Amino acid sequence: MKKRTFNAFILLLAGIVAPVILTGQTPYVKQIITTNSGRFEYTPPYQDFVTFQSYNPVSGAVNMMGDILTQSSQDICIRGNTAYIAAQDSIIKINLNTGQRMAAVADSGLSRLFLFGDKLVVSKQYEVYTFFAEALDTADLSLVTSIAGLPGDCGNMVAAGDSLYLTVNGGWMGTEGKIAVISASDWTLARLINFGPDAIGMLGIYRYNNLLVTINKSPYMSPDVGSISTYNLDDHTFTNTIINKNVGLGIGVDGHLLYFGLDYGIGSFNMETLQVEDTVVIPDPGSALFKYIISGTVDSVNNLLYVNTGDYATPGLCQVSTLSGDSVTSFATGISSDAIAVDYRLTPAGIENKAPETLSLKIYPDPVSDILFISLPEKADIRSVQVSDISGRILISQDSGSHGKISSIPCRGLPSGMYYLIVETTVGKTVRPFVKQ
Repeated sequence: MKKRTFNAFILLLAGIVAPVILTGQTPYVKQIITTNSGRFEYTPPYQDFVTFQSYNPVSGAVNMMGDILTQSSQDICIRGNTAYIAAQDSIIKINLNTGQRMAAVADSGLSRLFLFGDKLVVSKQYEVYTFFAEALDTADLSLVTSIAGLPGDCGNMVAAGDSLYLTVNGGWMGTEGKIAVISASDWTLARLINFGPDAIGMLGIYRYNNLLVTINKSPYMSPDVGSISTYNLDDHTFTNTIINKNVGLGIGVDGHLLYFGLDYGIGSFNMETLQVEDTVVIPDPGSALFKYIISGTVDSVNNLLYVNTGDYATPGLCQVSTLSGDSVTSFATGISSDAIAVDYRLTPAGIENKAPETLSLKIYPDPVSDILFISLPEKADIRSVQVSDISGRILISQDSGSHGKISSIPCRGLPSGMYYLIVETTVGKTVRPFVKQ
């Protein structure tokens, strides 16, 4: 797999610019985390439960990390060495270094997860009939607030500024696609954007520059037509692009291309031209024989697709491919691999991190779509902030003239991918990786 060095040119004190090459610090994929829902069992005693596993992309080793005593998994999100897993009636917080549980809470109707600052936002679906989203404290998963006013089943989320944009599809009986705009300052519903019946099945949502792009799955009764919708954050207009094929799950974004389920395989959509770019990046694995693509994700460091396939009754396979669809490798998964996520890390050696370990710098949201917020504790002030790509180019540089405790970085113009945030403080310098959606 690709190795990329990070040679940074940094601003020195007093605003003097000097080319100082620092030791290379390489972002890498530590592991791929997958949850397997197991066979669906209609009546007790239940014997098949959710398992979660890791795949090491260097050694090829697959490690079963643990289980969750419930019947299905819905989503995984990762920050640092911590994973949050939605599993039917539970939300679990896992230490990815040890595989140990850090917290767990009972919940119901789980759909998707999204990290926003120190909150874990949970969208809901059937079996709930009210409060289709809630915010939890990431520390202990305690409920912060339930979000009122959402009209039905909800899906994925992205952030733009201080707002969350949440897809609302109304479940299998939904007749329209909507986006709910939620103010993260008070966790209230600010407004609903109705895309109409052409956006039925709205589930996945992604950010590209000033656009929100949603994947609208083909409804059960019309399996040969779906759509992709775009919403312009600047002028508040939207477009529904009808696709006369079966449209499935969102897989992820790399640059201007959105990868998504298309005719039971994986296709790509050009978010600049608003047209399907490639109808067959990954072919149908065998839907005629009840073998389907169940979940997938994009590795933005190594430019790879991870796609889980299976028949919901026997152990499946995760196919690893380039973004153009060339096969790289594969590894075994369990039954019904319904959720998958990439665990990004930084090599221990690299850009010198002079800030003491007790300095608790926070950045949010991560992944970011629009503005990245930076927060420091009382004992430190921000002097300067930089954003670099993984090749070492400084793309954004900003001084904190007021020496404020909180700063913000506009990231809207950055292409999707991994970046480094370099923060110079009054007690030292610290570096954090983040992902731009």
